[in-house]
Amino acid sequence: MDDKIALVSCSGLSPLGLVVRAATVELALDNDNIVAACITEYSAQPNNCAPILEDAKIVSITGCSDDCVSTILEEKDIEVIKNIDAESVVKAFDLNPNDSIRLDDDGEEAVKVLKRFILSELASI
Repeated sequence: MDDKIALVSCSGLSPLGLVVRAATVELALDNDNIVAACITEYSAQPNNCAPILEDAKIVSITGCSDDCVSTILEEKDIEVIKNIDAESVVKAFDLNPNDSIRLDDDGEEAVKVLKRFILSELASI
């Protein structure tokens, strides 16, 4: 996994949006080849964010069934090589984050689980 990976993630105001943001930012801080991209900023100012996505494999991380991330990237003609459904991952571990402002106990555990899952998925691309 030496290629540049751009994790374009949910930035919603739900508890899961917070989990997704925390997981993707932590992965970007811990891995030189991973960058975290804010879908809201990309949607509003694609020209400012385009350099972040340049030469990167794009992975979308959705926070809910609305899948705003994939919809926006598709509208911008951005090729996504993998889509990760964070809600399914968190539910598979019977976690239920409940706070959209601060990570509660389930939220903290959900971040750990999601990070491990994302890394395992990135290993296969």
